[in-house]
Amino acid sequence: MENIILFLALFTGTATAVQVSLFRQWWLKILLSAAIALFTYLFYPTAIQFSSTDIENLLASETAMLNLSVVLVLEAALMLILALFMLRDMYTKLPMPWKLVPLLQYLPMASSVGVLCFYQVFLYQQGLEWAFETTALVYGGGVALGVLVFSWLIQFLIPMRLLRLELKLAMHAAQILLAIAISVLTATYPYRGSEIEPNLLQFAVVAVLFLGGGLFGYRRYRIQTDKLLAGS
Repeated sequence: MENIILFLALFTGTATAVQVSLFRQWWLKILLSAAIALFTYLFYPTAIQFSSTDIENLLASETAMLNLSVVLVLEAALMLILALFMLRDMYTKLPMPWKLVPLLQYLPMASSVGVLCFYQVFLYQQGLEWAFETTALVYGGGVALGVLVFSWLIQFLIPMRLLRLELKLAMHAAQILLAIAISVLTATYPYRGSEIEPNLLQFAVVAVLFLGGGLFGYRRYRIQTDKLLAGS
């Protein structure tokens, strides 16, 4: 499970850097990076209370791991919707209240903050000589600087904004795969495997929602296309 968290850190870190690279103003990039650093700094009183045993129990907890997989899927779905609105906003002006949806891009992702807090616990277990608050400041500042540098590197390598948005979508698609991996690994715990039963009703509801959303989007696309063809 530790490797899953490591991959999660890689994907969420890349997605966050891409998110920062999409901002057009430099002060927005600094603001989001500082917000992520602030969250990690404020977490240090809680981080110092965790032991290595607590971390092991957390990673072995069926409830905690399944909750994590749910959060990852919900966040990925939300980011997908956000990306679609941002893509639409590139070509046509969004009316109210839909123009408020792209404002969600200025919020830090829950998974990225959670991963940083998770590794902050390991940082305090290294027995550093610094004070807890000093360590939190250095860690938070390093996180903010790392996000800014990584976002600049991504923007340098991928100048086209649309391609960076697609890269962000790919990272969130990887989140869903990680959520599936977490669910499968949790279900195969030798001492908990028999306790996890598939819920066919919930699966059917999710499948119907995806199918209904796809059909609705396709129908709306055809209506808009017909209007454009009729107007031309």
